[in-house]
Amino acid sequence: MHRFQQLLAPVAEPASRLYASLMRLRARAYRQGLLRSWRPPVPCISVGNIRLGGTGKTPVTAWLLAWAKERGLSPLVLSRGYRGRPPFRPYPVFPHSPAAEAGDEPLLLAQTAPWARIMVDPHRVRAGRKAVAEERPGLIVLDDGFQHLRVARDIDLCLLAPEDLDEDWDRVLPAGPWREDASALARAHAYLVGCEALDEEMLDVLARLRLGTEHPIYRMDARIPAIRQAHSAEPLTSPHGVRSLLVTGVARPQRIWRLLQRDLGIQPLGHLTYPDHHPYSRADWQHITATANHLRADIVLATGKDAVKLTPLADERLWVLDLTLEFSPLTAHPPLAIWLEERLSPLETSCPQN
Repeated sequence: MHRFQQLLAPVAEPASRLYASLMRLRARAYRQGLLRSWRPPVPCISVGNIRLGGTGKTPVTAWLLAWAKERGLSPLVLSRGYRGRPPFRPYPVFPHSPAAEAGDEPLLLAQTAPWARIMVDPHRVRAGRKAVAEERPGLIVLDDGFQHLRVARDIDLCLLAPEDLDEDWDRVLPAGPWREDASALARAHAYLVGCEALDEEMLDVLARLRLGTEHPIYRMDARIPAIRQAHSAEPLTSPHGVRSLLVTGVARPQRIWRLLQRDLGIQPLGHLTYPDHHPYSRADWQHITATANHLRADIVLATGKDAVKLTPLADERLWVLDLTLEFSPLTAHPPLAIWLEERLSPLETSCPQN
C-alpha cells in the first residue's frame, strides 16, 4: 500500500464500504427490474472487469470480432469511447476516423476488424437502438460493460488481472482499484485471467470465488507473433537483433517489454513510457525520434493502441506490434470459442424483437 493510501486509510475504508453497498443496491435494482435495462434483439456479450484500468478488454473484444466473423455474424461494438471527443453522438468509427474523435481503442478495433461496426457513445442504449434500427447486427459486443447494467447481456465475461487475485482482492474504491466488491463477480458467466497470475497462490485465490466448476475460468495469454511497418503494413521477416526503441502508453508497459523478449527475441535499447491513453503530439514524436537517434535505434516499436495516434505523426521508422490472445480452460469446460458457441446458438433464434 502506498504511503498516501495508508494516511487516508481511516477515511478511505469506511468510504469503500459505503460505495460497495451502493453498488450492490444498484445491481439489485437492475436485477429486480426497479431500474430498467434495454434488451437487444440479438445476442449480446459484455467484456468488462472488476477494477479500474486496463486488463486486456480491447484485445478480447478484437478476438470476439474475429470469432464472430468466422461464424458469419455481423458484429456491433458499443463503446463509450474513453477520452474520445466525437463531434456528435452516436459516433460511428471507421478505420480512418481521427483518433481524437473516436478514442484510441475504438479506432484500433475499427482498423483491426473493418468488418465490424463500432459505435461510440457514453449512452450505449441510444447507440445500440440506432445501430440496430439502421442495420441489424448478428451480435453485439458491449465494451467495458461489466458495470454498464443498462444494457442486458447474454454472456458476461469478467477479466481479472494478476493483482486482482493478490494484493488488490476485494479492495474497493477509494481504498483500492475495484469498482465493486467481490460479490459482484457472481454476475459473470466466465472469467478470463491474465496468465502472469497463474501460479499455485493464484489458484488458491481463485478458490475464494466460491463458484465451483459451474463457471468456466480461462487462462488468457497474450502473444506478439510479428511486427509490421506502420504505413505499409509490411512485416519484419527477421526481428531478432533489430535495434529498436519501445514506446508505450498503456496500463502495463513492462508486460509489453517481456512479451517482445519472449515471443520475438527483441531486446529494445530503451523504453519510453507514457500514461495510458496518452494523446501523442508532434512534440512527442520529435522527442521519440531524438531518443531513437541517441540510442542508434533503427526502428520505433509501438503497440496498436499507440500506433493509431502516432502513425499520422510518424515516418517510416514506426513499427507496430501485432497482439493476439490464446485461451486455455482452467476448469472442466470446452475451449472458449466452443463454449461461446454452445451458449449463443440457442439465442440466435429466440431473442425477443424490440
